[in-house]
Amino acid sequence: MTAVALCIHSTGTPPLMWDGLPREAFGEVALLTPSNLGYPPHPPLLKPGPFVLEDEVRHLLGQLPDGAAVHLLAHSYGGLVALRLLPRLGARVKSVLLFEPVLFGALTRSTTADADAVAQAKSFLGATSFLDEAQGGDEAWLRTFIDYWNRPGSWDRMPEPMQAFARAMSWKMFREVSQVFLEPSRFEDHQVRAPLTLLKAERSPVAARAMVDELKRVNPHAVVRELVGTGHMAPLTHPPLFVDAVLEHWARVKRLTA
Repeated sequence: MTAVALCIHSTGTPPLMWDGLPREAFGEVALLTPSNLGYPPHPPLLKPGPFVLEDEVRHLLGQLPDGAAVHLLAHSYGGLVALRLLPRLGARVKSVLLFEPVLFGALTRSTTADADAVAQAKSFLGATSFLDEAQGGDEAWLRTFIDYWNRPGSWDRMPEPMQAFARAMSWKMFREVSQVFLEPSRFEDHQVRAPLTLLKAERSPVAARAMVDELKRVNPHAVVRELVGTGHMAPLTHPPLFVDAVLEHWARVKRLTA
């Protein structure tokens, strides 16, 4: 049976985050690194264009060969998309790696998550007006979003070409993040039967780390690995550490499926 590793990128970041993965390490499993909707080479999603999470799910399902076994690798928003793909793919899913999948909606409704993390998630939602379409995707919105996931002042320090890319993607970014908060599931809805690795970064926001902890709670078989000295954007800021973590996951998957 044909097997593929579908790599799903995060909000505001093209699939180049997967470029460091050595394709030869995956053997006969083909690495697929498609762009999400609204990212080059696809047409941009322009304001006030509609978008819901199911649009992304259908788009990525269309990238898969019929009947292929699927290994899912995803970062941030891509992790939420991967979790939504799971029931659609069923037994075809052979392994899953998620780096801090963002389930802010589930976190704000959780009764078991760290209270500080829940409070931060709710504060983030309010501070950025992420559900306000009038402000969504404007410069202030981008600044708050980028600074939250990195550190204060990160937007202003970004090179102009990177800022220009974010501006071009800004409405799709807004719609993605809106879906992250509006998505109605709870952590208990995301129980993964396949081998599962959850990655979190030492310096990520407490809410991001808590979402990993909650997924571990409902998936006791999951292996959790922390990338020391990194933040949420480790695939771009610390590629060697990220690649090592992915290859460690892949080696475990091969042992389990041999």
